[in-house]
Amino acid sequence: MMRAKARGTFADAMREGSPAPPVSAAAAKEAVKEDEWEVRPGGMLVQKRSPDADAPAAPVPTIRVKVKFNGVYHEIYINAQASFGELKKMLSERTGLHPEDQKLVYKDKERDSKAFLDMAGVRDRSKMVLLEDPAARAKRLLEQRRTDKAERAAKSISRISLDVDKLATKVSALEAIVAKGGKVVDADVVTLTEALMTELVKLDSIAAEGEVKVQRRMQEKRVQRYVESLDAIRAKNAAAAAKANGNVNGHAKARAPNLPPRPPPVSQRRNFQQHPPAAAKAPPPTASWESFDLLSSVPSTSSATVTTMAAATTTSPAAAAATSPIPRFDWELF
Repeated sequence: MMRAKARGTFADAMREGSPAPPVSAAAAKEAVKEDEWEVRPGGMLVQKRSPDADAPAAPVPTIRVKVKFNGVYHEIYINAQASFGELKKMLSERTGLHPEDQKLVYKDKERDSKAFLDMAGVRDRSKMVLLEDPAARAKRLLEQRRTDKAERAAKSISRISLDVDKLATKVSALEAIVAKGGKVVDADVVTLTEALMTELVKLDSIAAEGEVKVQRRMQEKRVQRYVESLDAIRAKNAAAAAKANGNVNGHAKARAPNLPPRPPPVSQRRNFQQHPPAAAKAPPPTASWESFDLLSSVPSTSSATVTTMAAATTTSPAAAAATSPIPRFDWELF
C-alpha cells in the first residue's frame, strides 16, 4: 500500500512539474478576436468599443484667405482642409469666372484643383493670385458646344422616333389586313411610304457622334425595315390584281364564240355618219348629145329657145350633171 501511494505521488509530481504545451499563433489570433467581441444584454454580439472611440474629434479650423484678382482682394473664409477646387467655386460667386477658367497661383506656383490647402501650406491670412486661363476657357466652350450639339441631335432623334412609332402602328395594321387575305388601297401604302422616307431624310440630316450616332443608325434601319414591309404589301396587291385580270380575260375568251360580233365604236359610227354620200355618177357624154338631137328636131319659134339651147350646149358635162340630166322644156310653146 505504501509503495502504490508513492508511485501515485511521483506521477502527480511529474505531471505538475511538466511545462504547459506551446500555444500556436493562429490560436492566439482567435483569442484576440474573441476579446474584440462582446455580448450585449439583449443577446446581440457586437464589437467592443475602445474608451477613446467615443471621444469627440477636434474641430477643423476655418481660415481666411486673401485672393487678388484684377487689383482687388477678395477675403474668403474656408475650411483649412478644403481643396483648391472648392476655393475656386467660392471665388466664382465673387468674380463671375467659371471654376474651370480660373488659375490659382500660390507661392509662385499654379495649384491643381484636386490639391488640398493644408497640404500646400496654406494658413490663415495667406495670399493668392487669381488669373483667367484663356486656353481653358476656349476648351470649355468647345466642349460645351459639342455637348449642346449632341443634346440637340438626341432630342431630334427622339422626336423622329415618336413619329416613326405612329407610322409603325399604321404599317402593322396594313400587314394584319394583308395577312387575313384582305386588300389594301395602294394610295394608303404610297402615303405611308412617303412619310417614312421623309423621316429617313430627317435622320440623314442629323450630324451626330458617338452614342447619338449609334441611335441614329438604329432608327434608320428601323425605318428601312418598315419601307421594305410596305413594298412587300404593294407587291402582293399587284400580284392579286394581275391574277384577277387573268381570270376575267379567261372568261371573256371562253364566251367569245357564242357572242354576236361587236358593233363598231361610237366614234367610228359618228365619223361614218358625218361623211357625205358620194356624188352620183355623171351621165355619159352621149346623153347631152341625145338631148341636143331631140331638141334640134323641134322647130324653133323664137330666139329664146335658141339662146337656151346654146347655153345648154356650152355648159360643161359636170355642170349639166349637177343641174339635172333631164332637160326642161317650155311647154307653153306647145
